[in-house]
Amino acid sequence: MKTLVVYYSWSGTTEKAAKRIAKVTDGDLVKLEPEKAYPASYGMTALKSLVEQIIHARPKLKTTIPNLEQYDRILLGFPIWWYNCPMLVCSFLEQYDFSGKKVYGFCTHGGSGPSKSFAAMQKACKTGTVVECIDAGSLTEQKIREWL
Repeated sequence: MKTLVVYYSWSGTTEKAAKRIAKVTDGDLVKLEPEKAYPASYGMTALKSLVEQIIHARPKLKTTIPNLEQYDRILLGFPIWWYNCPMLVCSFLEQYDFSGKKVYGFCTHGGSGPSKSFAAMQKACKTGTVVECIDAGSLTEQKIREWL
């Protein structure tokens, strides 16, 4: 089974989790980058992400994945913002065809857990199967293997 680990990380926390997961799964690693970077200030990023959720924005992505069809499972990581995944995660899920693939969500957060992210991922991913999002904050190798 060929695995792709795709992630967005604003502060570096999700990136650490993604790298750990990619190592355990022997998966390829791709960082999602928006065309317009989020502000360096946490407060301004929080405000921007709240507005994006309210208006159901779909930020454009700089990242492209030309060979997605070669992967069987996609492990998609992100921070939780306002109890949900960043809207750029929905942009990614709406941009590609995931037919015949499983999409596993993993998130990092400051205490809210995966919250509404699973429902948002399911709604955005028109093809493929979305698996319940897990908290990546304390993933061990064993927990990663059990999750998959």
